[in-house]
Amino acid sequence: MRVLGLSSATKKISLGFIDEGKVLFDKTIDELHSEKILYYVKQKGIKPEQIDAVAVAAGPGSYSGLRGGLATAKLLAQTLNIPLALASTLEAIAYSQIDKEGEIVVILNAKRDEYNYARFKAENGKLARLTEDLVGTLDQIDIKIDIKDAFVLKEKDPLGKDVAKLGLTRLKLGAIEDPFKAVPKYSHQPNIRKFEPCSK
Repeated sequence: MRVLGLSSATKKISLGFIDEGKVLFDKTIDELHSEKILYYVKQKGIKPEQIDAVAVAAGPGSYSGLRGGLATAKLLAQTLNIPLALASTLEAIAYSQIDKEGEIVVILNAKRDEYNYARFKAENGKLARLTEDLVGTLDQIDIKIDIKDAFVLKEKDPLGKDVAKLGLTRLKLGAIEDPFKAVPKYSHQPNIRKFEPCSK
């Protein structure tokens, strides 16, 4: 199965395309919309009809980045009539170290003096999740997770190729998302203030 992976959960927008375990391309891009993404795909000699599925980093991450990435992935899934898979941003970051052996802790700034974090274990080329995606202060992370003997990934960007690989795994397990219902997974609700008209 050929899967297009997309991440805009952090400041870096990353696009990747895989054919089963083989990475066909992995690219940092500067614009996030479906026409530009398909342009990059075509530049690599890949026709849109050769894309079997699309996967996207659905959170945690920046509010606008997650919204934009998921909206683009949903549009591609609907336009090309292909399955959509969602990947955890933290798990995609951990997946970049899948060739290591041992525990991996991923820590990502969540603002407001808090951090998104999760713990994984890499063994024999496979990644196992040891905790859910969590949010807390650095002190809370120290209390909840023993990171002394772990490989710590802090403030790293998820790559499109790793999102695609996670998406492929989820799709093989039957975890297909409805593009009309899929929503980002925020660690905090967006800070939207109620409009108050100015008094005269």
